[in-house]
Amino acid sequence: MKISKNNYTKLLSKYLKHSKLQILLLSIVMIVSITIQLINPQIVSYFIDGITAKKPINALIIAAIIFISAAFMQQLLAVISTYLSQNIGWSATNRLRLDLVKHCLGLDMAFFKEHQAGEIVERIDGDVTALFKFFSELLIKFGNNALLVIGIIVLLMIKNVMIGAAVTIFLVLSLFAIWKVQQGAVKNFKENREITAKFYGFLGEHIASTEDIKSSGAVKYVMNRFFSVLQKWLPISLKANLSGYKIWMTLEGVFGIGNAMIFALGGYLWYKGNVTIGTVYLMINYIQLLEKPLTQLREQLQEMQKASASIVRINELFNIKSQLEHGEKISVNENKLFLNIDNVCFEYEEDSPVLKNISFKLPYGRILGVLGCTGSGKTTLARLIVRFYDAKTGKISINNTLLKDIEPEDLRKNIAYVTQDVQLFNASVRDNITFFNKKINDDKIIGTIYDMGLGNWYEKLGDGLNTVISPGGGMSSGEAQLLALIRVFLRNPKLIILDEASSRLDPATEKLVDAALEKLIEGRSCIIIAHRLGTVEKADDILILDKGSVLEYGTRKDLIRNKNSRLNELLNYGIEEALA
Repeated sequence: MKISKNNYTKLLSKYLKHSKLQILLLSIVMIVSITIQLINPQIVSYFIDGITAKKPINALIIAAIIFISAAFMQQLLAVISTYLSQNIGWSATNRLRLDLVKHCLGLDMAFFKEHQAGEIVERIDGDVTALFKFFSELLIKFGNNALLVIGIIVLLMIKNVMIGAAVTIFLVLSLFAIWKVQQGAVKNFKENREITAKFYGFLGEHIASTEDIKSSGAVKYVMNRFFSVLQKWLPISLKANLSGYKIWMTLEGVFGIGNAMIFALGGYLWYKGNVTIGTVYLMINYIQLLEKPLTQLREQLQEMQKASASIVRINELFNIKSQLEHGEKISVNENKLFLNIDNVCFEYEEDSPVLKNISFKLPYGRILGVLGCTGSGKTTLARLIVRFYDAKTGKISINNTLLKDIEPEDLRKNIAYVTQDVQLFNASVRDNITFFNKKINDDKIIGTIYDMGLGNWYEKLGDGLNTVISPGGGMSSGEAQLLALIRVFLRNPKLIILDEASSRLDPATEKLVDAALEKLIEGRSCIIIAHRLGTVEKADDILILDKGSVLEYGTRKDLIRNKNSRLNELLNYGIEEALA
């Protein structure tokens, strides 16, 4: 698979433009280093010829001191160049990672449904890591190696035209052989990156489901699938690695021939008296010195192949666009929000409707309780309102402005969505509440906690806001929702959508959740996907869904007065049991 030069230049110019000074310094350091590499064999050649010609000892001592100083300087420059190249590489790849994360966060939920979490992580981190050397070394070293090769040929031409011509022919043939061997390797590396991403996606998904896998006795099945993935990965990985080894084997063979050729030519010219012993040494040293840039060229070609495969996959990711259409990007500045759902239909998959002709209105300050059995479309409705997806047909508007015409950031600022499965981070309570926003000070957080009536809960935390919590441990689903409610209160949105935890809460936690919810919904519009009787009693209006359709809709008081209403049936039977 061929990558256009435009793809390389766009990537380099975008992510290296912030490191111009470091790149300039690195280029200077490497040019000086190359100059020393070219001079050192000349010094040794002079030293050998000086001994042969019995030159004064002082001249030889000076030559030795210069050689040692140059060798020391070369090592120092190697350390400096390594530091600079590492810095350039990490800076560029971190900027690329950041752009990829931002891009993925801007995609709709359909993307995350199609791609496993581990696969996305591998594409954002694994593919970008494969570009590290591309940013830090490849082009600069490629240019410097070219200068080294040209310098060697020029110096050999000056010493002896025949030697220079022979080395030039050898070099051209070597480069041609390497180029022929490396053709087509990009495809192998791309396939390897793809199967690697799928493997990590599989691994991440099943590690996250360890408890369910063990409890359902599916360990053997998962291990069989695991070995199946590895069996597919092995031949692709071998094929990719062999693509790199082919160049190495070609290079070793070429230099075996080159060394034999230069030994024979040097011996012949010395025998004829055309060159000195020092010049023969120079020929041998330079031909061996040529091995370094050509070896690096081989490594750089291999890295370029890996980089090309990663660039293809990164461009593919950047080319994925959100299916959500954006219109005029209007800001909603009114303090009072009016939500209108008009004849909305939606399906995740073709011909499998999840919501059918849903219509209702939510005036400012009203609380809508949404009820329905599992699979009735309650959570999907919430996702449409916060615009994780767009409705297939129908209209959703706020203050008579369609959702697609509202500025996305404005929509997120005005609408808060608390899901059943609250995401907790392995971090302090403070960071879990603020999402690591350092601008929110502790006084504001603690003040919010007490304003919501959660002072007693806060005082029981072992280390206050510094208490460390983690996903899946240390907090019940009810306590996790408490944290989510505090997050929302700090944001101060105008419309709240709460998907209650379906699991039963202990009385103490239920009391805390109710108290926090009372404070939160005060003066705001609210949609609550209810699982508890106490929550239903807070609602002004009730919407009951059944298999994606509206079964019942009206004010709670009117529906309760109607003895034949579905709401009355649920209340009489027991809402928790009926909606389980």
